[in-house]
Amino acid sequence: MQLKSIEEQVVVIAGASSGIGRECALRFGERGAKVVVGAREQQGLATLADEITLRGGQSAYAVCDVAEFDEVKALAAAAVAKFGRIDTWVNVAAVSVYAPFESTTPEEFRRVMEVNYLGQVHGALAALPYLRKEGQGALIAVSSVESLVSLPLHSSYAASKHAVEGALDALRRELKAEGASISVTSIKPATINTPFFDNTESKMDVKPQGPPPVYDPAVVADCVLYAAEHPVRELFAGGAAKAMALGQKFMPALMDTVLARTGIQSQRSDEPAPNGMPGNLYQPRTEETRRDGKFSNRARRVSVYTWMETHRWARGLALASVAGAAILVARRS
Repeated sequence: MQLKSIEEQVVVIAGASSGIGRECALRFGERGAKVVVGAREQQGLATLADEITLRGGQSAYAVCDVAEFDEVKALAAAAVAKFGRIDTWVNVAAVSVYAPFESTTPEEFRRVMEVNYLGQVHGALAALPYLRKEGQGALIAVSSVESLVSLPLHSSYAASKHAVEGALDALRRELKAEGASISVTSIKPATINTPFFDNTESKMDVKPQGPPPVYDPAVVADCVLYAAEHPVRELFAGGAAKAMALGQKFMPALMDTVLARTGIQSQRSDEPAPNGMPGNLYQPRTEETRRDGKFSNRARRVSVYTWMETHRWARGLALASVAGAAILVARRS
């Protein structure tokens, strides 16, 4: 399967006004792609499109709630009307509720599923007809390590991300069966320094945070841009995400014990939220245009693991060096 180089692409990003989506949009624009962005908050989109243009790129935007299929289809149609086609579609939008399982209402479970799961489904359904028309393309879902490893206090979010993986796996296999040149990639970030934690719904007495280590949004963007040019099944944004996934796969009972002891405390910050924390579950936070969250002083700009995964030549060279060293040691012995 061959994908176009980024400078030849029209890229649509759903959930782009802040955080990971904003970083990805800016990076695609810098690389020469034509970028169309969508989100619920118009001001964030307008400032993003302006920033891409000021940096020499081409951009357009459309207000879009990914939970509403008609709005997602309108975003796709706007991209085609402006630039004639779609080559890569990136689904980023997500919301969350930090609360014990029994304190999360059915309505909250439903809303998280509508945005995080159905939002991904809507994006794929809207994009696929245009990707098929081009004869090739990339469908990229920014999911989470919680699609594999559920954290306490995050049952609604983890459930929605698990659902995304099920849908993507089925879609990927259907496309492969028919020989379609459309790649389906799941990006699984660890904790990323974005405004997500400031904007999320929370029922804790303190503001939430992600378990350490924390990575810069650029680590996720590296994965997304790589997947836009290389048909790859999944990428972990941050070595910690890969380590958690391996622990879940091979030692699930141990992961139960470890996360029971550390998972709740690791998600509690030192910043009080005495009256609860109303978030962006149902309405967007206005004027939210930040790329970074409040953990910039300890966010890792680079993940060695992810860098190796997105620079396969370096991984091959490293493996060859290890093999060569082993041969030399064996000969000397």
